[in-house]
Amino acid sequence: MNLAGWAILALVAVVTARAASTPVSRESSAAEARLDAAVSRCTEFSELVSCAAALSIKPNDPRLLVAEGDALVQLRRPGEAIGVYRNAIKSGAVQDSVDPKIAVAQGHRRSLLHECETEAGPAAERACESAWLPGAPDEVMVFKRRGLLLQNDNQPGASLDAYLAAARLAPRDRDVARAVVALSGGADRSDAPTLTARGAALMTLGRPADAILSLREALRLAPDYAVAKVRLRIAERAVAAQRRISATAATLPATSRKSAAQDVGAFSNEAPVTRSN
Repeated sequence: MNLAGWAILALVAVVTARAASTPVSRESSAAEARLDAAVSRCTEFSELVSCAAALSIKPNDPRLLVAEGDALVQLRRPGEAIGVYRNAIKSGAVQDSVDPKIAVAQGHRRSLLHECETEAGPAAERACESAWLPGAPDEVMVFKRRGLLLQNDNQPGASLDAYLAAARLAPRDRDVARAVVALSGGADRSDAPTLTARGAALMTLGRPADAILSLREALRLAPDYAVAKVRLRIAERAVAAQRRISATAATLPATSRKSAAQDVGAFSNEAPVTRSN
């Protein structure tokens, strides 16, 4: 091949390479432009949707996290805002500049907590939702109160969800367990996780035989559901223990039966516990 031929081949290669890289370059430029727009709208206008979009590309960016917290405060969601502000500090934001924002959010949250605990109706329910702060000492109280308000507002499905969240945080709370059992008895919520939560609540209330029925139904629907398997084993051991104690009590003198009967229903309801987030 002569020199002219080699030159033509080289030119074709250059053109082909440029053509191949152009879509990628354009796509990259478009992505950068979208990111810049999202960052701008997040930081300048505290637009929550834009903050979420920007953080999906630049997670844990302290400036974006602070802006997201500002957006949540503006939307009257101070509980979530406090958590976001704290994450911003962990990610490198200047604590001295974020702490005053946290203090303002905490003030708003206290007002909402008071409304959540003392008022009734949809406004109080929204106050509970807005005051929710994951990991806070009052988190269980907020879920319980929200569950009660939703139940009184004839929203059993949403009420059950609130009580289930409380049960995950406080599995030994008998008030929560009673609410879960009462609200999970209908056919509308016959999925494996709900049936398993119902079984756990029945165990908390000292009703392992009833718990077994619920847990077996959960495993019928989802045979590989590990949590249900664990809880079923616990319930079966509790029933076996009850039977042994009852059999022993039947052979004891009458004066000893009362003491033995008090032990019936003693069992462990230990199982993996998860927190809400």
